[in-house]
Amino acid sequence: MRGFLVFVLALAAVGCTPAQRQPQWCSAEMVRRDAEAVLAGVTRATIAEDIEAYMSYVPETSVIDDTSGEVIDRDRLREYVLRDWGVITETKSLEQGVESVTMNGCESAELIVNQRWERVMTRPNGAEGTDLILTTQRHRETWRHTEQGWRGFEVEELGGDIFVNGERYAPE
Repeated sequence: MRGFLVFVLALAAVGCTPAQRQPQWCSAEMVRRDAEAVLAGVTRATIAEDIEAYMSYVPETSVIDDTSGEVIDRDRLREYVLRDWGVITETKSLEQGVESVTMNGCESAELIVNQRWERVMTRPNGAEGTDLILTTQRHRETWRHTEQGWRGFEVEELGGDIFVNGERYAPE
């Protein structure tokens, strides 16, 4: 027993005391909870086509690295969202779910997020009529804790599928 007590005192003397308790918000469960709330808010804003509500979930320094290699900042994202909403006549469904959360200490978390978006869009180039578009997309996202909770700062699109009127579409 005396040897154990000497060992514990020696550890304390060199600074090997028990790790400090992490903040309550620093857990995969909190990240998932906040991410699911943000994704639900983005979904509501998309269905309502409320750009201010949509952008309230996007941090100032966030970026998206899409599958074409273009890096999209917050201002460009706003522009693209409004452009897309201009040709969407109805969102049938938008489902977004967190597949996994990997903590990087309390500094950030990497999330894998899946998205399925079904919508009716006007045909391109002034063609008459509409098409039913279904896209699926998988993202690798970097989230950081902010005063508003956990927010997504970086999104890397990992790919997905596009269907036009039920038929798989493969862009050239």
